[in-house]
Amino acid sequence: MSRNGEMGIQIKYWIPIFMLIMFIANFGFAQKKEIGGGLGVLSYTGDLSRNALKNPIKPAATVFYRYNMRDHLSIRISFLAGKLAGTDTKPIDAFSVARASSFNIFLYEFAAGLEYYFLDFRSKNAPQNWSPYFYGGLGIFGMLGQENKTATYSSIQMAIPLAFGVRYRATPKWSFSVEAGIRATFFDYIDNISEGDLFQKNYQYGNPEDNDKYYFAGVSISYTFYSVICPTLPIKQGYRRR
Repeated sequence: MSRNGEMGIQIKYWIPIFMLIMFIANFGFAQKKEIGGGLGVLSYTGDLSRNALKNPIKPAATVFYRYNMRDHLSIRISFLAGKLAGTDTKPIDAFSVARASSFNIFLYEFAAGLEYYFLDFRSKNAPQNWSPYFYGGLGIFGMLGQENKTATYSSIQMAIPLAFGVRYRATPKWSFSVEAGIRATFFDYIDNISEGDLFQKNYQYGNPEDNDKYYFAGVSISYTFYSVICPTLPIKQGYRRR
């Protein structure tokens, strides 16, 4: 694929996400909103590793904007970035021993989705100040640092982030969260390994029917902004403004 063709694919992915951001930002301008950030780790499963916990774990960071629509429902827009790696040093089969492949890339993700809180923890009369929650959305991710691509593919791809977490409201303005989740993809070249010519004995291929996935787990802190409603003085009957 040419450079212009790949750039066209990237623009096609970014336009709907950008439009969604503009809509949410305008809709929530005068409403309750939050900004936050956090630190965590990234891992992966694919042709080089079937277990995210046994795969090399790399550091990552995230920043996000949250718009609280209701006590139980929020919209979250986030940016995630960090290192991602995989290796055949812990082989999963005989092919892995012969393949002896690895990768170490920089991954970034932009996503938007919904958070659903199972308990009421934000209202004035809430019986507790914490709640477990589920997050689901749609995102795109990009990869930097791939060397010697084994096929022609775009470095920008789509992902479906799904996560569970627990959020603790320490004060009306400050909250802390712990979250872990998976990013399902429609892509099999995060590890630069997929289908190949089985008649070539270089063993640089994997299972093309099993798309790669990456995982994020981390902690975050957020700050809530509250809109201030300016009171107006009622005009007394019989009073005339000069």
